[in-house]
Amino acid sequence: MRVEKDALGELPLPDDAYYGIQSLRAMGNYDVSPRTFNHYPNVVRALAEIKKACALANSDIKALDPEKADAIARACDEVIAGKFHDQFPVNVFRGCGTSANMNINEVVANRANELLTGQKGYDQVNPNTHVNMCQSSNDVFPAAESIVLYREVGALLEALPVLEKALSDKAKEFENVVKLGRTSTQDALPVTLGQTFTGFLASLRRNRKLLEGYRDTFRTSILGATAIGTGLGILPGFLERVYVRLSEVVGFTVICDEDLVDGLQNSDFFGILSAYVKNIASMVGKMATDLRLLSSGPRGGYGELNLPRPLADSVLMPDYTETFLPDMMVHIMHQVCANDWGVTLSVPSGETDIQPSAVINFMGTLESMELLRKGVVLFAEHCVRGLTANEETCRRYAEGSTSLATLVSALYGYGVGSKIATIAYKENITCKEAALREGLLPPDVAEDLFDVKKLTQLEATVAMFEKYKSIRTVK
Repeated sequence: MRVEKDALGELPLPDDAYYGIQSLRAMGNYDVSPRTFNHYPNVVRALAEIKKACALANSDIKALDPEKADAIARACDEVIAGKFHDQFPVNVFRGCGTSANMNINEVVANRANELLTGQKGYDQVNPNTHVNMCQSSNDVFPAAESIVLYREVGALLEALPVLEKALSDKAKEFENVVKLGRTSTQDALPVTLGQTFTGFLASLRRNRKLLEGYRDTFRTSILGATAIGTGLGILPGFLERVYVRLSEVVGFTVICDEDLVDGLQNSDFFGILSAYVKNIASMVGKMATDLRLLSSGPRGGYGELNLPRPLADSVLMPDYTETFLPDMMVHIMHQVCANDWGVTLSVPSGETDIQPSAVINFMGTLESMELLRKGVVLFAEHCVRGLTANEETCRRYAEGSTSLATLVSALYGYGVGSKIATIAYKENITCKEAALREGLLPPDVAEDLFDVKKLTQLEATVAMFEKYKSIRTVK
């Protein structure tokens, strides 16, 4: 054991621990959940990248001894590489901010001293004086958030096209499969199964592009704001050098927020980001719900689609097809919406000059993006790609819809159309058969007008009404 001391006294730490006394105190103060920063290597990486950039910038402006700066940078490189993956035991609840910042400061300081002297301790590199030079927990943690969010949004944007491609392929495969359209689950006019999937695809692309356009928000950072947004404590030249160094370290351009006070006070960007993520989750969840309905059965449901069967049949119901992948996406939608509600409550809850706690805003949004990123790929690869259509069932439902009486109404008025629909319903025949029985149309015209494939195409239906305008009696 080794002993460290702070303003509150002394505490023993394990010899193999790179974290220090402030991290140890935080472990006890916030021990309310199993989630610590050991579970968030992406956050630890970003914190280490900031510490490295700051050390290099402080060396550039000759505020930090080059040998110490080099040791700090080397220690940070090891953290970035994941070498100290178990040295961040601070709980995320209330650990976001000072405790997380001190945890990284202590790990880096102890390792830097070890590199310089062969042993842990703060003889050469102090966690506050050197590792935290020109910084505050209040600007370091939000700066780390921006780095992480930029990357995680990027990862989600890479995953979404996997589902888009699967939907596009199915839209092409099903372009000639005519099915019954339904509004509020009631029989409506024909639509192709391909059109259903192009609808899914359009909604996903639209929302993905909105998220794509917002990603660059997270190239902006408030590093240099220090405690209150005024930059008190930074040294001459630091602000100019640190963004150059940070951009080099993280691998993309990071720029300073034009209003550091605003950046420190407000977190409305979380509300916007969470809303974009929620919208994507909602669209995919709605899609999954539709697939469950369209594949329902095998005898008592819609039965127009077949879900792939990646699991063994139910023991009790041999013909039962598991809907667990659509179910999974619905559950993800629910969790993302719950996280979004937490963000909505959290965004306005900061007091005066500082953002609210990042636990709900940051951690909730990260969870939403991770669930969605992983979920859409599984959903695309193991559900959407394996869908097949029951074409005969689809066409039978489409041709049997009493909504096809709309054609008759357009030619002869609502009363005649309603009569045809009533006959078709009561006698369990198609509207085409009812129209022929009533002598409204000659067989060849009826065959043309009630061609359900044509009825799914706007130009074809307009052309058809032009072709038969001579028999139209509605004026």
